[in-house]
Amino acid sequence: MAIEYLHHINLSDNEIQNVKLDNKTTAQRDAMTAAAGHVIFNTSLSKFQFYDGSNWLNLQDELDESEVRAMISATDTGGDGSFTYDDDTGVFTYTGPSAAEVRAHFSNGTGITITNGEIATTITQYTDADVQAYISEGTGVTISDTGEISIGQAVATDSDVTFNDITVSDSIDVTQDVSVGNDLDVTGSFSVDGNVTLGNATSDTVTIKGNLNVEGTTVTVNQTAINVTDAFVFEGATADEFETTLTIGEPTADRTITLPDNDGTIALDGDIRTDDEIKDIVGGMVTSNTETGLDVTYDTTNKNLDFVLSADPTITLTGDVTGSGTMTDLGDVSIALDTVKNKAANGTGPATDDDTDFTFNHALGTSNVIVQTYKNSKVVHCEVELTDSNNVKIIFASGQVADSITVNVLSAAS
Repeated sequence: MAIEYLHHINLSDNEIQNVKLDNKTTAQRDAMTAAAGHVIFNTSLSKFQFYDGSNWLNLQDELDESEVRAMISATDTGGDGSFTYDDDTGVFTYTGPSAAEVRAHFSNGTGITITNGEIATTITQYTDADVQAYISEGTGVTISDTGEISIGQAVATDSDVTFNDITVSDSIDVTQDVSVGNDLDVTGSFSVDGNVTLGNATSDTVTIKGNLNVEGTTVTVNQTAINVTDAFVFEGATADEFETTLTIGEPTADRTITLPDNDGTIALDGDIRTDDEIKDIVGGMVTSNTETGLDVTYDTTNKNLDFVLSADPTITLTGDVTGSGTMTDLGDVSIALDTVKNKAANGTGPATDDDTDFTFNHALGTSNVIVQTYKNSKVVHCEVELTDSNNVKIIFASGQVADSITVNVLSAAS
């Protein structure tokens, strides 16, 4: 018997056998009104063809080598060397520039001559003595035979001064920028009015062999960790003989102490309450207090809370699930339930002729249902949507006669 209704045929789970495509001659093909995606078998050409929206194209056509080579071309835009393509053989040929073309890109300059590609220089290389002869001593400045420059007095300048190694036996005062490429040794005092940067790379190390006194109000360290050998000492707002020392016990392994992300004061050992103190506080909160049906007392000897039921509670269920029971001394209680399981509803639809879908209100209060549809005492297949816990939507591929479809809904709620 043929299926009365076909809906959502899925070829992934089925197969079509012995399919014959539309057979047409070239003249019949050209006379038809084709849409993009149309496929035929052209009996004039004995080829499968499809329409791409503009032209009929053959399936399974192949190009020979000469046709492929004829589709390729090459253009030499000029310059050194040459570039060609032979469409008979399909070979690209590149010829590099000649020696004359390469030499044409070079020209003579001051102290440099080029002859047939050979480069010659006539630049004079000066000796150290020649260079030193161009430098003369001045007030407070001496130059040794090896070219070392010594400065014996203060240097005042409005521009930056750059030195390599500097050794100062007395004080040095700097009011402008000073850049030292190597060592700077100062045995006296060193005073700088502006900013001071020590090191120019993250791998540099600055060592201070004496004490470091900071007279400002703020010290900023742009690092994730500060290594302190023993302790931090805080002077406080008033400089006097009293300080606060923050120290640690001798570590036996790597330790981490994390301060919380919050405002407040860190509690010391004397500020933290003991277990007995906390129990006494909690006990004081419940002693002599009585809740309905529950008496709570605190035993100061064993530090325990005693809970005593003064009345047995009763549990009552209402609504779709009904029943009741009394719990005695917090023991087990059995409650008989009346649920919506195995309840059913039925009706007919659609409301008017030719409707393809309708909504049936079963009012069971659950989406866990089984839906069956009948027509003329036969089961019919359709699409079902669970609209909500009280309604289902019945959908057909074609319009139906009013009230010709019977719908049965059975609750499967547990």
